[in-house]
Amino acid sequence: MSVKKIGFITACSLVVANMVGTGVFTSLGFQVGPLPSFPVLIFLWICGGIMALCGGLSYIKLARLYPGSGGEYHYLRENYPKGFSHLIGFITIFAGFSAPVALAAMACCRYFAQISQQLPLKLAAVLLITAITLVHCLSLRISAKFQVYTTLLKVILLVVFIGFGLFTNAQGTPFVLSTNDLDLVYSAGFGTSLIYVSFAYSGWNACVYIFHEIDKPGRNIQFAIILGTCFVTLLYVLLNYVFLKVVPLKELEGVVEVGAVVSQRLFGHSGGEMIAALISVLLVSSISALIWTGSRVLSTMISGTLGITARNNAKGIPLPSIIIQYVITIILVISNTFEQILMFSSALLILSSSLAVAILFKDYKRLNKIDLLPAAIFLIGNMYALIVLIF
Repeated sequence: MSVKKIGFITACSLVVANMVGTGVFTSLGFQVGPLPSFPVLIFLWICGGIMALCGGLSYIKLARLYPGSGGEYHYLRENYPKGFSHLIGFITIFAGFSAPVALAAMACCRYFAQISQQLPLKLAAVLLITAITLVHCLSLRISAKFQVYTTLLKVILLVVFIGFGLFTNAQGTPFVLSTNDLDLVYSAGFGTSLIYVSFAYSGWNACVYIFHEIDKPGRNIQFAIILGTCFVTLLYVLLNYVFLKVVPLKELEGVVEVGAVVSQRLFGHSGGEMIAALISVLLVSSISALIWTGSRVLSTMISGTLGITARNNAKGIPLPSIIIQYVITIILVISNTFEQILMFSSALLILSSSLAVAILFKDYKRLNKIDLLPAAIFLIGNMYALIVLIF
């Protein structure tokens, strides 16, 4: 039985949905402490977008050199020792999919708790993950439609939110350049904050994980990554501009539910509760995209690591992989705090994607020199962030 493949629209929505999620609505509160400057924070998010685009351009080249599903695991398996590639594959499952699903579900329930606290946070997160997982157990067609519609809703909500924020008269943080801004850019706080921002931008490589499920992958993956990443970068810069314009820096420091705080300032208490509820709905799209792509990576790993063919069912759904990923995610939700998962998974994601992009330098004879420039920028930025975090 032939399984219908997805086109450019779904592939692009998958990239946008993977990227626009927990990080942009939660990480700003961890950045304003070490970087108390409006211009520096905006520059930080622009840097994150440039790095994401460079990573995306590098993965387009990797997808052409090594066509196949599985993302980092697939590329590493083709170029590194088997044991090492298997280790990175498990890191990808943990840090790239299960941890972000856990974070998105916890953030989603935190936002929804602004209007209703009937269920404990972790129990609500478990129920939400369970419901979305069940949707992806039905069929590829249903998964694709669910992904496109939830992503469309997400984009509409964000555009409306940004529109209100840009034209409001709220006096939050003034956009003023300072003589200390350059020092902040070179500070350790900038490097640490770049890790949070990198996590917020993670997902630019979403469609390479399901290479074999995409129609005309060479063309559609390229356009989905480039257009999706550029669109999200614009969205993120404008969104953070609105956050900082509306609320003073001191009121955002250490806050996880940044979107809820800004919404209450823009729309009042009742309006803020409504927007917080809409943001929680918006995060459903991210959870859906991560469950979809993560299960495909795990399916590829089962075949490569255990030598067992991870067969899909008649509808093209890798049910065993979805269930395994579900169990890992639930364990993370129950056993860890939000900030622990965020920092640890961010660092691991940077490491695994950097190892994949480094493969291009091994194959430099098959590429033009200009193709290696985005890879070099991506690796330098990531190594800088990791070195600052370690030392």
